Amino acid sequence: MSLTGVKMSEDVWLTCVTHALSTETEEIMGLLLGDIEHSKNGSVTALIWGASPQTRSDRRKDRVETNPEQLAAASALAHRMTVLTGRTTRVIGWYHSHPHITVLPSHVDVRTQAMYQLLDSGFIGLIFSCYSEDVNKIGRIQVIAFQSSDGKQNHISRPVPVSPVNRSSVIDLDPSPSSSENVSIRSSSFKAESPEQDSGDSRMAGSKGGGRSSDLGNFFANADASYLGKEKDGGNYHPSISDTTIVDVDPMDMSEGMQEAMHRSNLDMSGAEYIRKEISLYVLPTSSLINIDSPLSSYTDLQHVLFEEERTAYNQAISQNIRDGKVHPLTFIHHTSTYQASLCKLIEYCLSPAINALQDRLRENETRLGILSDEAKSLEGETQRETSEGSSGSPSARNLHSPGSRSRKAH
Repeated sequence: MSLTGVKMSEDVWLTCVTHALSTETEEIMGLLLGDIEHSKNGSVTALIWGASPQTRSDRRKDRVETNPEQLAAASALAHRMTVLTGRTTRVIGWYHSHPHITVLPSHVDVRTQAMYQLLDSGFIGLIFSCYSEDVNKIGRIQVIAFQSSDGKQNHISRPVPVSPVNRSSVIDLDPSPSSSENVSIRSSSFKAESPEQDSGDSRMAGSKGGGRSSDLGNFFANADASYLGKEKDGGNYHPSISDTTIVDVDPMDMSEGMQEAMHRSNLDMSGAEYIRKEISLYVLPTSSLINIDSPLSSYTDLQHVLFEEERTAYNQAISQNIRDGKVHPLTFIHHTSTYQASLCKLIEYCLSPAINALQDRLRENETRLGILSDEAKSLEGETQRETSEGSSGSPSARNLHSPGSRSRKAH
């Protein structure tokens, strides 16, 4: 079973984007809750209405890990949502961030996604690329939804020409909070990672230290020449492409290392174990997917997860520096200062915006409640008037249409 689309609630979207923006130097991850919908026309859609942000057991710039206990906790959360909503809810996907690198999955991401799909063929992966800038220093956020497919089955033995064209449906977001509203997009997007990472297939690049591989030499030369020609002409470059992957070329991604990663990502190399399959992603109002009393529960849970993560890291750092039951004063001051600085950043970047968002939602709900109350009062007034009019006219109607009156008129 291969997915044909993904529909995500706007509250889960807010949770994932906020989580991705919570740190600029490390990746984050979480699990997605929902269910799979099978349509009569044969399409299979993943419906996402919940998220479970994960506390990271390994915090690095280029990777993120969690533990089995948190996976079990996410399954328990899905079961509780099933009981509360009366609709089957389970773990159907995962998300993580790519800070300062573009959005396509690396070979590790594709292989991890394939392992999840062995357990559930409808499992979906989302990547949020953030803290990226173009040549004009304009920040952006990109998102992609993907699954893994067997690269050996899809391999084509002949050379595959890949040419850059100015066509894409990338999810580009303005950093402002309002940019996440009313989004309905298709996540066919491009991302190139660092030269050490191979984007789009599960096989590492042939050599890390010796430059580009010989079998791709002509390909890189032709593609680079095409790109330089495009830059020189100053227009859109649209060569004819057959059986190729359409990618988006962005000036911020076109450094020499980024070009190599891009070309490797979009070339179906022989021997690739798994390759990515991009899935359409749509962001919809929560009410259109499920009726839930507290749709922002995932968003509020995120704040607790971020705080617990920082506190756990602080306690671990202190415990590792205990000697004979004591901690050196300078070490204690250093770790405590770092911890306090992290908490201040969380308050500024996460907690304060969360409070503002919840207050805005409260005012919106109060306004909506007032409108509905006025409408209910007007409907009650109309109902009472109709009832009184009907009761006042009913006796005369009964006298005019009674059998006795007709018999007297007959005599």
